[in-house]
Amino acid sequence: MSSLLEDKVYVVLSETTKRGVYPLHGYKYGLYRIPVDLTSKEDIQSVVSSLSGIFKVDAYADRIYVTYKWKEQDVTPVKPEEWKEVELEVTVEIVTGEVIDIIYQVKPLDYFPDAYWVKNYRAKADNNAKMVIDTILRSTIIGEKLVKDWMKRYKMDEQTARRRLEGLTPLARVMEVAPAVVQHTVQQVTTQQVQQQQQQQQQQQQAATAAATAQVQAKPTTGAKPAAAGAHTGKGIDPNFTKNRQVAGEHAGHAVWGPVNPPQLLGIHGTYVAVDFDICVADGACIEACPVNVYEWFETPGHPASEKKADPARETDCIFCLACETVCPPMAIKITKRS
Repeated sequence: MSSLLEDKVYVVLSETTKRGVYPLHGYKYGLYRIPVDLTSKEDIQSVVSSLSGIFKVDAYADRIYVTYKWKEQDVTPVKPEEWKEVELEVTVEIVTGEVIDIIYQVKPLDYFPDAYWVKNYRAKADNNAKMVIDTILRSTIIGEKLVKDWMKRYKMDEQTARRRLEGLTPLARVMEVAPAVVQHTVQQVTTQQVQQQQQQQQQQQQAATAAATAQVQAKPTTGAKPAAAGAHTGKGIDPNFTKNRQVAGEHAGHAVWGPVNPPQLLGIHGTYVAVDFDICVADGACIEACPVNVYEWFETPGHPASEKKADPARETDCIFCLACETVCPPMAIKITKRS
């Protein structure tokens, strides 16, 4: 791992870490830490090859730089000759090593010449950066390695792990992974499946559900308690809660989806930024990860999972970066972009 990053990144025990800032980099805005190895020349080259079809990709030393460019037009003037056009860009930096850091850079608007008229630049840049990151995770060997990590760590089957990856990367532009990598990855997964089958008897007594494993690994927080039996299935928030539940009330300006029966049942708070209060364990990862302070603590004394919850009190401020959804250990958060 690059010495530049040593002791300079906040780390949480989750498959991806909080968004953060690298103090020695200019224009750095977000950080994701992926606990998979990317050190061999073959693996690094496969990442470059997989992404080169759609992005500008450069590789130097232990870094891979992935740049996405887009154009903005101002057609408000009556005369076409007065229309304006500017090319903007975001760059995602992959720091290779025994763990992977994915950082994205959002340059200030005044970095681009004569671009002062561009509206909603930060939201567009954030969205495009997340699209690049989602594509990196879904369409390269990094995603394959992450699936393997989840299968081993959380005792998931491959189908469940891949569904989880798809759920975390909704903006991905899906491309084929480099053929040599596919063969290599399939062989690795098959070997792991054989090993799991051989050790199944020993693992049955030691295995925990994905949510329970994540909860044990999560940073202890005051007020957190083990979830009550039957409180949730370990699969996280219901992604179709708006279809399967009804609005039971309102809190802090956002909807509350039932059933609600305090203090045991608190329902799902929020619609676009939805938090299942009944499985939230108050670890605080989402509050630390959110760059626009959507969340605040809300006391819930007597609830079996935790006595305070991360409440989406400023739901309308969400920029849909999905950082909070990514870092939540019990997968209690669902972000849905407004149509």
